[in-house]
Amino acid sequence: MDDQGHFAWRLCFTIYAVNRVNRAFGRFHQAIAGDSGLAYLKLVLLNSLRDDGALSISQLSARVGVEPNTLSPLLKRMADVGVITRERAPDDERRVQVTITRKGRDLLAKADELVQQGFAEPGPDQADADRAVRLLQGVRGRLEKADPPRLEIDPRALAEA
Repeated sequence: MDDQGHFAWRLCFTIYAVNRVNRAFGRFHQAIAGDSGLAYLKLVLLNSLRDDGALSISQLSARVGVEPNTLSPLLKRMADVGVITRERAPDDERRVQVTITRKGRDLLAKADELVQQGFAEPGPDQADADRAVRLLQGVRGRLEKADPPRLEIDPRALAEA
C-alpha cells in the first residue's frame, strides 16, 4: 500500500476515534444536564440558534447534521417549554423559522458555564479547539460531497471465505 493509501486508512481510523470522542462528549454533557431534560442535541441546537440567529428548520437541520423530520418533534417540545419559538416565515408560510428565546439563552449560559468548569482540566485550549473544529468541518464537507468508488465483489466470495 502506498503512502496515500496508508494516509486514507489512518484518516478512517482517526475519524472512528473522533466518533468515540463524540460519544464521550455526549456522556459528558448528559452528566452536566442530569435530569434537566437538556439532552446533548438540544444544547447543540440552542448553541446554533444563539450563534446563527433565526434559522429555518431545513437550515438548522443542515447546520447540525440531523434530518428535518427528526428535528421537528424535538423543536416542538423545546418550544413547548419556552426555550425556542417556532413561527411561520413572513415571506413564505411554508417555512418555519426557529429562534432562541431569552429563557433559552439563560439556560444555555448556565450550561456553558458548567461545560467550561468541566473542561477546565481535560479540555484543549481555544486555539487547539478552533483548529480541530475547522479541520473536522473541512473533512465533513469533503466527505459529504465525495462520490467514492464502490467495492464490487461477488457476495458468494465472502460466503466462501
